[in-house]
Amino acid sequence: MSTVDLMILGVLMQKSMNAYEMKKEMEYRNINKWVKISSPSVYKNLVKLYKTGFIDGETVREGEMPEKTIYTINEKGRNYFMQLMSQYSENPGIIYVDFCAFIAHLHLMDHETGLKMIEMLQTGLAFKYDSINVQLESMDGVSFYATSIVDLYSQMFTLFSNWLEDFKSQYNEYYKNS
Repeated sequence: MSTVDLMILGVLMQKSMNAYEMKKEMEYRNINKWVKISSPSVYKNLVKLYKTGFIDGETVREGEMPEKTIYTINEKGRNYFMQLMSQYSENPGIIYVDFCAFIAHLHLMDHETGLKMIEMLQTGLAFKYDSINVQLESMDGVSFYATSIVDLYSQMFTLFSNWLEDFKSQYNEYYKNS
């Protein structure tokens, strides 16, 4: 399954566009904040989707501007989109939390250093939570789906913060009894 393909095809279901417009649309929707998608992966996957026949491309030139390729989803692409949607609904996959790599290696730190790092992580999570909620408050008139995703992230950061507070207590208890 390709999350990047799903995002690209979903955007193209709404409107045909060139690679630069696709990149800008992804930035405008803040997609890179909730899906691991980069500008190079957008370009790479657009070309892959074109070569595999899921999207069509038409090269156009407007005035003195350089040529650009406008991509449009075709019937094969719509079927692939529906296949990806079905696969994700049947198998949501694993949720990767980047700070798990940190937690997995925390035992390599002395207690005080580890505790300071946990507190820095708590501060970072609080900052992300605040940023997401500011974004959520400014989303009046934005689609229900977009605000729902941002709300999900807000709730996830609340969950992570609560979990980390419990973990910190257990961490301190572990060192106290060691």
